[in-house]
Amino acid sequence: SFTGQYDIETDTFSPDRKLFGPYSGPPPNPMQQNTGFVPTDHGDDGLQLADPAHCGSCHTLYTPALDANGEYLGEFPEQTTYLEWEHSTVNKTCQDCHLPKAMGAVVISNRPRRLAPRFPFGQHHYVGGNSFMVNLLKNNAAVLGVTATDQHFKDTLDRTQTQLWEKTAVLSAEAMLTPSGDRLEVNVRVENHAGHKFPSGLPSRRAWLHVTVTAAGGKIVFESGRPSADGSIAGNDADANPALFEPHYDTINFSDQVQIYEPVMLNFNVEGPGTGDVTYTLLRAYEYAKDNRLLPAGFDKSTAAPDIGVYGAAATDDDFTGGSDQILYDVDVSGAQGRELTVTVELLFQTLSY
Repeated sequence: SFTGQYDIETDTFSPDRKLFGPYSGPPPNPMQQNTGFVPTDHGDDGLQLADPAHCGSCHTLYTPALDANGEYLGEFPEQTTYLEWEHSTVNKTCQDCHLPKAMGAVVISNRPRRLAPRFPFGQHHYVGGNSFMVNLLKNNAAVLGVTATDQHFKDTLDRTQTQLWEKTAVLSAEAMLTPSGDRLEVNVRVENHAGHKFPSGLPSRRAWLHVTVTAAGGKIVFESGRPSADGSIAGNDADANPALFEPHYDTINFSDQVQIYEPVMLNFNVEGPGTGDVTYTLLRAYEYAKDNRLLPAGFDKSTAAPDIGVYGAAATDDDFTGGSDQILYDVDVSGAQGRELTVTVELLFQTLSY
């Protein structure tokens, strides 16, 4: 029941409507009297709350694809987070990461008194990597009528940063000068520790590698992917001209080449697949020109359905596999004084691209 099209039974009226939950033996009277719903022993009907497919009802979203005249062309896979997870071998569920288990049992209500603690209890954190939206709400709380406190926002932002810094990806790099000392080879490996593509969800998100080589004294010899104050990425073709996009790379030699993990959408063109123009308008999106978002562990791009496929040069990159990507930076360092070089590698992320 993707795109939120699950069925809700509406033939029964309050106070006899059933509400299925994850716990057995719920006392019915307090909830029925206060909400009009009868809490019902989950049996086989309540297990969906602990199943990733429950999350997949909304986190598999298809949007209408329209041509320039507004004519309906079909559906476009706007986000396929659940299907990405399903095609992986990740043994954690959506709930494991986004509703982390509390330590021990929890009393979930003060009615009735002496209610037995429930276990397991998933803490309703629901954080991913979207600190952008949390900050937007926080900074406009009064205008929007937001009731969360500053501490609530701080806690959520702290959890979001922890999710990004500690549970999303791991970088490693090996650097070696060629015998002549004129070139530096840096092998960078990015491991995706999320249970789905990274970034996943809305196609506005992107992650990229910022690689800097400095000589003694701090002189920059090479830099790829420098972030700018306005949110653009130096060297990214798309940020300079929205009709273009930066390709996927297996090897980078120059500063104007940037490894950006992102989806790029095309609109419809009567001349056939792959001939449309780059679009940032979701309802004009017809297909992906590029999708090299980092794959979850065990994701086989050769057998992935088109809706969750890999598009662009990453499709034929042997180092771009389920769980990781490996990229070689082979750069000219002949202008550096001496052979003492420092290599810095960062994986950066934006919820909303430039």
